[in-house]
This record gives sequence, structure tokens and C-alpha cells, in this order.
Amino acid sequence: MDENERKEARRDETLVERLLHRALESLGAALDRRLGLEPNTSTALTTSRLIERMRRLIDERAVEDAHRGRLAPHVMKLKIEWGMHSSAPDDLIEELKKEILTAAIDHINDQRLRTFAPVRVEVVADIFTTGITVDPSFGEFEEEARRLREGGVETPAESTEEIVLVVEIRSPEGQQQTSLRMVPGGQRIDIGRAADNDLCLRHPSVSKIHATMAMTREGSLLLSDAGSTNGTYINGRRIAYGEARAFREGDVINFGEVEVRFRRLAHRADAASSEEDR
Repeated sequence: MDENERKEARRDETLVERLLHRALESLGAALDRRLGLEPNTSTALTTSRLIERMRRLIDERAVEDAHRGRLAPHVMKLKIEWGMHSSAPDDLIEELKKEILTAAIDHINDQRLRTFAPVRVEVVADIFTTGITVDPSFGEFEEEARRLREGGVETPAESTEEIVLVVEIRSPEGQQQTSLRMVPGGQRIDIGRAADNDLCLRHPSVSKIHATMAMTREGSLLLSDAGSTNGTYINGRRIAYGEARAFREGDVINFGEVEVRFRRLAHRADAASSEEDR
């Protein structure tokens, strides 16, 4: 191939890249409109901001391995709000998956990161998500990544401090108290009559799997009904199936005929200082 042919080939490659970039921007705008995410014209496309946040989270959650170098999350959980997911056309979801996957692979390669496994995108219809988010994780290698993170490596690890919730339970049969341990942004709590629930409420008015509770990264509490027979209520207002609602400590939560209140257990230091103030 002579110099002129090489120049023409480079021009063709550049043209293809520009056309692809333009097509992705158009696709992002179309996705934003059809999924109900109107772009903010004063900043950038919503899809672009979604990808930018994903890149930042990939960098923040990467862990250092002495033998393999810096390892990045390889599972991009594309979380779409429950109602939005059901109304979005399948082809748009697939196009969004492809765009997220391409952006994730490009970023990981650009940053010279490695992964435990091939990068993939998993779509989740999530009650606790507002709009659309991407949550990078290590998937089946989460435990190994946690061990690397706790091995003294200087990496911006996320807070894993547990918050203890005191649970006061009142049912027609009497009262009792228990506790739950939650991590902000961590695993969700299943509530129901079945013994394998995180919070087991043994009363016939409670469904086997009655509700789900989550704590946001900021520490706010969210509750959703799991399709129970007798409903889930916050201060007397029923939660519709497929809806996630915030509640506060001390609010009266009803699962069927069982009344529950949640409050955070004060840290020992906080408790000691309040004792001194008395």
C-alpha cells in the first residue's frame, strides 16, 4: 500500500468514527425522549451524563491486585425504574445496553484496567430506582474484590459501616423487639411470614414474602410492597405494588395486621455523650 492509499484509508477510518459518534449522540437523544428523560440543553445529554457517572464509579470501585494490576468492575447493572422499564420498547433497551457496553469497554481499556471476566450489561427493572442508573459491580467476584479492597490497598473504597436498626413489632398476639443490620446502598431486606426472610413476622395476615426494604447510599429508608394480600402501609397510607416509598424512623409501618416501627441504634460514643449531657 502506497502513501496515498494509506492516507485514504486513514480518512475513511476517521469518517467512520465521526459518523459513529454522531449516530450515538442522536441515539442518546432519541433514548432520552422516548424513555421520558428530557435532556438538559444547558449541560449535556442525559445518556451522556449517565455514562460519565458510570465511568466515575468504575474508577472509584476498581481494586488493586499484586499480580494482575488494577481490576475494574465488569458487570454494569443497568437499573431502570419499574414503570419506565415496562413501557420502554425492547429495541430501545437493547440499543441502550449496547451503548453502555461500548462506553464501559472503551473506558476500561483507556484506563489500562483489567477485569475478572468479560464486561457485560445486565438490565434490571428496579422499584427503588428513579429514572435510569448504571451500577458497576464485580458480580460473582464481589467477595474476592472485597478481600482485595480490605487488604490495605490505597484505593477509594466505599463506606461499609453497618447501621443497626431497632425493630419494634406489635401484633394482635403481643409485642417484641429485634434488630436489623443494614449497609447504606447495600443488600436489601426481605420482610414476610416465611422463616427465610431477613425480618420474619409470623402472623397469618402477613404474606410469605410481603415487602422489601432498602437503604440508599445517603442512609434514607425505602419500602416497597412485594404483591402482598393484605397490603403494606406507611402511617395509614397503602403502598401500591411496584412503588417504592421513603419513610422515616418512628413512622408506623403496617404489614397486614402487624405494626412495626424502625429506629437507628445510637453509636456508643453518641450514647455516652448524651448520658454526660443529662
